Amino acid sequence: MHIIKKISLTVLLFTASMAFAQKGGPAVFSVDGDTVWGAEFERVFSKNDKTPDEKPTMQELEEYLDLYVRFKLKVKEAYDLGMDTNRSFQQELAGYRKQLAQPYLTDKSITERLIEEAYERMGYEVEASNLMIHLSPAASPADTLRAWNRINNWRDLILSEKYSFERVTRDSSTDDHGRKNEGRLGYFTAFSMIYPFENQAYNTKVGEISEAFRTQYGYHIVKVTDKRKSRGDLKVAHILIRVNNDSEYEKNKPRIDAIYDRLKKGESFATLVKDFSEDFATRESGGQLNWIKSVGGGVPKDFKEAAYALKDGAYSSPVKTELGWHIIKRIEEKEMPKLDEVRETIKYKIGRDSRSELNKEAVLKRVKTENNYALNTSNWKSYKATITDTSFLYNWNPTMAQKSQTPIFTIGEKNYTFGDFSTYLKQSDARKPNQNTGSFADDMLAKYVDEMNLEYEESILESKYDDFKYLMQEYRDGILLFELSNKTVWNKASEDTTGLQNFYEEHKTDYVWKERVETKSYVCSSKKSAKMVKKLLKRDSSDKAILNTVNKSDALGVNIVYKTYERGQNEDIDKLKWTKSLHKIKEEGTNNTIFIKMGTILLPGQKELNETLGPVTSDYQKHLENQWIERLKDTYEVNIFDGALDQLFTTR
Repeated sequence: MHIIKKISLTVLLFTASMAFAQKGGPAVFSVDGDTVWGAEFERVFSKNDKTPDEKPTMQELEEYLDLYVRFKLKVKEAYDLGMDTNRSFQQELAGYRKQLAQPYLTDKSITERLIEEAYERMGYEVEASNLMIHLSPAASPADTLRAWNRINNWRDLILSEKYSFERVTRDSSTDDHGRKNEGRLGYFTAFSMIYPFENQAYNTKVGEISEAFRTQYGYHIVKVTDKRKSRGDLKVAHILIRVNNDSEYEKNKPRIDAIYDRLKKGESFATLVKDFSEDFATRESGGQLNWIKSVGGGVPKDFKEAAYALKDGAYSSPVKTELGWHIIKRIEEKEMPKLDEVRETIKYKIGRDSRSELNKEAVLKRVKTENNYALNTSNWKSYKATITDTSFLYNWNPTMAQKSQTPIFTIGEKNYTFGDFSTYLKQSDARKPNQNTGSFADDMLAKYVDEMNLEYEESILESKYDDFKYLMQEYRDGILLFELSNKTVWNKASEDTTGLQNFYEEHKTDYVWKERVETKSYVCSSKKSAKMVKKLLKRDSSDKAILNTVNKSDALGVNIVYKTYERGQNEDIDKLKWTKSLHKIKEEGTNNTIFIKMGTILLPGQKELNETLGPVTSDYQKHLENQWIERLKDTYEVNIFDGALDQLFTTR
């Protein structure tokens, strides 16, 4: 017997009113004593509500209540099984937590300024060249000075016009690719390059070269040769004849030329796509591709330049790329979107870009104040006094004093001690060559302080932000549910071959073939080829003979498709008399004439398991799911609190 009880609202009047104030909303239901309150139910319901401005109907609430009870039952079992203590689960949740914490560790004003700057730059494309000297971020002061003097000397030679930018790059750049093409980078836009490089490119005038500047890769000088407004995104369609190697370009040239000739004679582009294009993913959409961008992306350069050279509605002559031969039709250009349309995309890119360091600095300033960060200057001086010339080497062992619990700084109520910092140093990179140990220690302390302030802030997000707390709980439950469902239902359905076979045997009558017919379709691309095919079929010629004869004069003349159809699968096939051997039809939307030759009629019969494995597996999963829920309802007491749903969403 299932232990599901409906408890009268009258009985719970006092306790429910107390809970309303403490928990947020009425008690909706409980699973084994764990109560779900109205605030939680409203929050999760609203996340899936497609009409948030309308008050949900009682039927909608009851349906969602059933789903949420099932969800909580599964999660309850996951916790009872101790799945939340598994190392793999904890590592996965920690990874998600890092991602979810990022919006709470950013400065909104800095982010907004960077969004607006990036959006403005996205409206332009810069053509530039790069002259550089590679230099490690950990280079010694002497090596850094040498590189600085060297690149500035190159700049002086270029400005004095003794040597051109291109010659100096070709002769002296440490970038191998740059030397080969004289540093030319082509056109790029915001986020195409690292932020310091992007800044110099956008802030340097056309025809001028920048000051020398440093990035994580070394020193650079940028020459800007052009700036243009963004060409926007293009929607194009294409007809593709594929090649597998270089020898096939010449072999397939007659095919693409034949298609191009028919296009020039007025045949529909969409029809020719459907008949001949070997980009099978786009044949049904008239050859349409996803929007292509002016710079970046994986579209071959020759394809892109040919597309941008066209006017809307026009098509190209055959274009050769590494994929094969194309005929490209330009459909439309999409102008740059409004800022609000791309704000979140830009924000995401900023978070993964070096410009996020500006945001990090602002956040650190804020959290240090909010969390009462304080450096004990006196103790820090005492720690530095213990440093010797052999300190911080790879085999360095801290002294007892350096491992003590003496605090260097505090964040909130937490002390960070000599021992903590020494452990951090042991795990960190060695100091730069010739760097003073004291300055190295100061640099490492600054880095450690920043990391610990961010780590501390992240550790208290649940206590500072309710939204984050709820989000983490949802992810925690969701991961557990996925793992348990995978084990109990999804994997079991595919791995339990005996159970699957038994389920199939018990439900065999649900998986039967209707009447079927084996067919051969002769797809003729012109009236001439159709006439030839018809004549050859009357002679009972072999398929090989038909292909050789018809396609000898027209490479696209006929194509033969072999397929078995089931009653109800194809409306056009259902209309034909399956007792008649040959049928002639006109394919809608194309110039094709099709002769369909009926073959063996297969009578209705039982499907073998391997012939219906997908549907059987899906049905078996549903069966396992229902069995699971029934077992959980027998295991855990579920109480549905009568009248609670009436009290929800009262503000809508």
